[in-house]
Amino acid sequence: MLVPRNWGPILSFIFFGTLTLFLFIEPSRVLPGTISVEILRPNHGKHTPSPYNETKLALLIENRSQPHLTPLLLHFMSVVPPEWPFLFLGSNESIAHIQKSGPIRGYISNGKLSVRLIPEDMKVDSQENLSKTMTRVDFYKMLLPAEWLFIFQTDSIICANSRVSLNDWVERGFSWVGASWGQDTKYGGNGGFNLRRVSHLLEVLTHQNRHDGEKLEDWWLTDRLGHMPNAKMANGTEEMEFSVEKIPYDTPLGYHTGWGGKLLMSQVWKERAQREQIFEYCPEIKILMPMVPNREAQGCEKDISSSFPS
Repeated sequence: MLVPRNWGPILSFIFFGTLTLFLFIEPSRVLPGTISVEILRPNHGKHTPSPYNETKLALLIENRSQPHLTPLLLHFMSVVPPEWPFLFLGSNESIAHIQKSGPIRGYISNGKLSVRLIPEDMKVDSQENLSKTMTRVDFYKMLLPAEWLFIFQTDSIICANSRVSLNDWVERGFSWVGASWGQDTKYGGNGGFNLRRVSHLLEVLTHQNRHDGEKLEDWWLTDRLGHMPNAKMANGTEEMEFSVEKIPYDTPLGYHTGWGGKLLMSQVWKERAQREQIFEYCPEIKILMPMVPNREAQGCEKDISSSFPS
């Protein structure tokens, strides 16, 4: 196509004018209804850093819709250091139960709490089935990239008055720490309120399998971690500061009871003065304990020590 000679300056003006507009006018200033092109600039396209540390994970597994489930979960989320993300593995029933709570829904929305169904091939409806699940290598691979796994059950509590935090225990670098089984034990500790190191568990479970009917998962795993050269195990005296189950300690990070707060070890709970000290230091532990209606309490004796195990 031939262009008249006197159109040359006009075409040059149009070309350079269009180029100037393309390079220097912000996309936001383009008139409505026109096509805008986003010009990538430094830092554009980068995601906002997550406030949560993916190497840490707090985990609660519960398939029952227990009355204290929601307040218990909310309490742990308020006390555990803020960079810890939480994962709730539950049933349709227990997930629906916690999602009735506005704060729970808020934590799910902002990424603090993830909620998933317990995988169909992983059972938790008995101690044996829970032990089978917790000694499977694919269970821990599912939780990666977490390296520090804090497991708590619905018969445990973390104490807001504790002078140390969960992060202090991470810094100590133990492969496993739980409620002490005895001051003289070299290693081991209850798995119901427990900090465990995932890479060390994977190393064990890659080479060994638990057989049905063997020791429960916390005993089985600590037996093997305790003989692993690169493992660092807390002894029974050190674990007293972490969690109390049957060995008394005045200011632990938390407590583990049993059977939803109904099973209380007499070494810890029998004496009135000791109970009062626990309730003063860690009043939130009452979340675990069944409520007694006022009309029933009137007929109860003040001293309830006879109801505790001997």
